[in-house]
Amino acid sequence: MSKVFVAGHKGLVGSAIVRRLQADGTEALVVSRDELDLCSQADVYSWFAAEKVDQVYLAAA
Repeated sequence: MSKVFVAGHKGLVGSAIVRRLQADGTEALVVSRDELDLCSQADVYSWFAAEKVDQVYLAAA
């Protein structure tokens, strides 16, 4: 099963992407700002490596 990270999962577009992925049986990974600082390249690389992310959807504004 592929793992897909959706940034902006609380918004209109991001939440629709998450619902669709889940309906298709795909694991949608979501995190809050407190859990992952998307402005920190090192944090993002570390998190992606730990979670073994296959795809990314950026719906954050």
